[in-house]
Amino acid sequence: MRKRTLFLLCLLASPAAAQDSTITLWTREVVNSAKLREQRSIYVATPDSYRTGNNRYGVLVILDAEDRPQFNLAVANVAFLASRGAIPGLIVVGIPNGKDRTHDLTPAANGANAKNFPTAGGVAAFADFIVDEVVPLVRAKYRAMSTTILAGHSFDGLVALEVAAKKPGAFSGVIAMSPSLWWSDSSVVAYSDALAKAAKGQRVFVTSGGLEGDIDRPTVRFSRRLDSLKPPLTAFGHQRYPEDSHNMTPAPSLVDGLRFIYEPVSVAKLPISMLGPDTDSAAAMNAFIESRRRYASGARSLGLDERFPESETNQFGYGALQFLKKPAFAVWVFRQNVDVYPESANVYDSLGDGLLAMGDTTAAIAQFKRAVDVATRTRHPVLEESRRKLKALEASQTAKPRGQ
Repeated sequence: MRKRTLFLLCLLASPAAAQDSTITLWTREVVNSAKLREQRSIYVATPDSYRTGNNRYGVLVILDAEDRPQFNLAVANVAFLASRGAIPGLIVVGIPNGKDRTHDLTPAANGANAKNFPTAGGVAAFADFIVDEVVPLVRAKYRAMSTTILAGHSFDGLVALEVAAKKPGAFSGVIAMSPSLWWSDSSVVAYSDALAKAAKGQRVFVTSGGLEGDIDRPTVRFSRRLDSLKPPLTAFGHQRYPEDSHNMTPAPSLVDGLRFIYEPVSVAKLPISMLGPDTDSAAAMNAFIESRRRYASGARSLGLDERFPESETNQFGYGALQFLKKPAFAVWVFRQNVDVYPESANVYDSLGDGLLAMGDTTAAIAQFKRAVDVATRTRHPVLEESRRKLKALEASQTAKPRGQ
């Protein structure tokens, strides 16, 4: 039978894995745009963990948000990927289209396009709206860090490349899904050459479908040209979906794009994800230490918090407790979380579980009390569970005859 990794077992073991998988309903924010000279609405969805802590989150800005199924799928996919350790939790910001989508999303038209799209040419103002108005508003009103991703499909994919090429550094990553590179004969050369000289640290992911015809062909040419230029400052990835039409590429594109952009901090690719249930404590400890080192290095390159995620350490600790059957090592892991995240009630509750497994009831009671105290102040959902454990232990202590 194929050996399952300790990381996957941890996902099943830890209650925290289920808690972080839901997303709050999105909220509507109003932007009085000086760039567009009109009022625009945006949608903001925060991860469930946003309500129970004070951590900051990266931001995913996704265009065409009036396409509700596509926006809802983006929110759900972010939650799924985050729950599996492939990406960190994200604030998802949707930007619906205005009255004239073609105007907002296209460069100036020439040739036949000038006749077919007479209102084209507003992409510069729309890019300014995203970079100078939407992103600052989200950072001001939400606990958002500087790491921000832009994703767009079709004409919006062209916008994503426009921003990546002409506003390098505005976004840490750009996902251009089936971009409309057919717009002009010079698009392929112009965007690829500009990206080859773009800001250091930018990660760009471009996709196309085999059934897209006039979108697939220039996108493939664009990707080959950019690969040939070997840009030293931009990390570039391209994925082609041979069986997908234009309407279907957003589904796989966003998932693959996010995984590409956050590859430097993907927990699924770290040493702790490769451990089996027969791993000894020394090997597990070394894997954990190396995973933290690699994560910190990758996080630094993306401008993220370099601390190893609390939930991943927690899951690893429960895996050591329940599958490796090494409570002493699990306690060591849980203590690492206490040291790094002293403001979290959950780390004390988990440490209490570990100490209880070792038979140290007195120390476990102290940790559950600490969890209750912190959870009461921060309104953490672990409060009721910690109270229940504490009450049961204190009752058992009271019921013991004297001398025991």
